[in-house]
Amino acid sequence: MHVFASVVIVSDLDKALSFYVDQLGWTLRMDNQMSPDYRFVCVAPPGHSSGIVLGLSPSYGLPCPTPEAPTMTNIYFSCDDVRADFALLSARGVVFTQQPEQMPWGAWGARLVDPDGNEFFVSDGP
Repeated sequence: MHVFASVVIVSDLDKALSFYVDQLGWTLRMDNQMSPDYRFVCVAPPGHSSGIVLGLSPSYGLPCPTPEAPTMTNIYFSCDDVRADFALLSARGVVFTQQPEQMPWGAWGARLVDPDGNEFFVSDGP
């Protein structure tokens, strides 16, 4: 058994897909119209089995955050070099709410936010 995905609530599936695929560089794993009112969309970092399901508020009964009041998702990303990814992703238009800084445990960490205000912590160490 392994974790397949966590759900992140977004306001618009196509806008969210553009962010996660075009700006973050992730891979579209699934995009299925399950019923007239429900579209199942999943993205993941290239080469990884765990991903994020992009869901609309009515389908999951959860509120969507807003860009004006970002909400921490409690989903943590890991990468090889936060400072390099910060530069690359910033150039692609990704907004960071916290620039890279050294964490108390020695790794570097930053916080990025998607267009809906879902905030993620990213670190280059455990």
